[in-house]
Amino acid sequence: MARNRYEGYCYCCGQYVPVGYGHFERYHGRWRIKCVKCASGRTVRDTDREVRRAKKLRGEADEETD
Repeated sequence: MARNRYEGYCYCCGQYVPVGYGHFERYHGRWRIKCVKCASGRTVRDTDREVRRAKKLRGEADEETD
């Protein structure tokens, strides 16, 4: 499952989810985020490969819109 490139709030627990700390999914034509803790029970750190990759991809997306 892919990590989120945009921050938001977890639809399960309501906690703020920074870039790379959750998963996104399509629901009734809209996007929503589920934090990794709710999805799998894991604790995520800034050093995790998936977090670094999501932040890098988000940075590239920001550069394209400038």
